[in-house]
Amino acid sequence: MMINKASLVLGTAQLGGNYGIANTAVNRSVQQRNGLLQYALSSGIGYLDTAPGYGDSESIIGDCLEHTEPQSRPQIVTKLPSVQRLGLLTEEARRRFVTSSVHASLNRLKCSALDVCLLHDPLDMTYQGGEILRMLQELKQQQWIRRIGVSVYDTEDVTNFLSVEGLDSIQIPLNVLDQRWLANGVLEQLARRGTEIFVRSVYLQGLLLMAPEQLPAGLKQAEQPLLRLIRYSKETGIAVKELCFLYVRDLPGISGLVIGCETVEQVQENLRMMALPPLNRAVRQTLGESFADIPVEIIDPRRWK
Repeated sequence: MMINKASLVLGTAQLGGNYGIANTAVNRSVQQRNGLLQYALSSGIGYLDTAPGYGDSESIIGDCLEHTEPQSRPQIVTKLPSVQRLGLLTEEARRRFVTSSVHASLNRLKCSALDVCLLHDPLDMTYQGGEILRMLQELKQQQWIRRIGVSVYDTEDVTNFLSVEGLDSIQIPLNVLDQRWLANGVLEQLARRGTEIFVRSVYLQGLLLMAPEQLPAGLKQAEQPLLRLIRYSKETGIAVKELCFLYVRDLPGISGLVIGCETVEQVQENLRMMALPPLNRAVRQTLGESFADIPVEIIDPRRWK
């Protein structure tokens, strides 16, 4: 099932543990986490993004949705942990790992099939000649999985993605500072192919919402881009958070924005921003031009010191 207009996807990494550079919440109770999920679903959020690596978030989702009617159950995007990092020596061992991982996610989520299963490690796309994707294709044919895809980090990963047949979905990091996907046309290529495109890192793991003076020592080079964004926010009268959100929301071809929330108030704020009108063309153009060449050391959290 393709999404015609960008949908809000609740990212659940925060449910299973602290995620993001600006995350301050600690030790939320099961009741608080369930309350957040229930509120999000009752407000019409139809997608949840999770992974086995996000603490116990799959189990929290499964427990919360156990008695939900099938027609009102949200779509769930989860992931297959990295296979290539395990160094398993035989195809049989790798197949056993893939099958057991998918089965474990099904059990934790308490569902009969995974709506979307993404490779969490893009290197698994080409590992052993694409063997892992073939295994997921088989599980899709057996109706354990409805759609398969990849969570990627670099534009080179998308080149590999586009060379493979039978992939339905992709998750990319994209934000006002990280415009690699626009500059080289890969977002347009994905959209033309009819790929379901989920975007994460809309706020660059919270970095875009930090006060420049609060940046950790290893990220001081992000100070000038942040100051530029704050100045433009004041010029336009549009809050930084809204600029970041709307810039990504209205890009052509985007299926869903994956945004994590720690509180009900944050869910409410995201729903409010989903209903806002688009940024005007001049604002979009200025944002595109002002942040076209941000160093990869800033836009890739894996390189943060």
